[in-house]
Amino acid sequence: MESELRRILRRHSRSLTDAVAGRLTTRSSLHYRKLDPDTLSLRCQILVEALIESTYEGAEHLGEFVATVANQRLAEGFELEELQHALRVLEVESWRIVVSESKPDSATANLAALNTAMGYARDELARVCQLHAFATAS
Repeated sequence: MESELRRILRRHSRSLTDAVAGRLTTRSSLHYRKLDPDTLSLRCQILVEALIESTYEGAEHLGEFVATVANQRLAEGFELEELQHALRVLEVESWRIVVSESKPDSATANLAALNTAMGYARDELARVCQLHAFATAS
């Protein structure tokens, strides 16, 4: 059976993708602004899908995805702050949707599941960035 959180995120995946992409281009992030709009939108869509998948694959799924992407983005020259910003935007926009769409008796559980997935993502981003910093300092 599909969870309420998954249904909410799936139903709003397009608006969530658009909101994340839009907010990434308005910030002074050189790398996101330099991306072709279609490429940025696709990357944001894949990030949103990873979040949705974490609602049934387990919260660790988003962390694993972020670790893979962080390695790629760091190799492309992205800064830690840019990657952190992308996760913050995803979290804020997801919260906004989940709070407004959840049934009153399930809102807390939905937000807890979202927070757990985002926590794994932040932890993996920190781990990858620490390894990257160590490797470039050597």
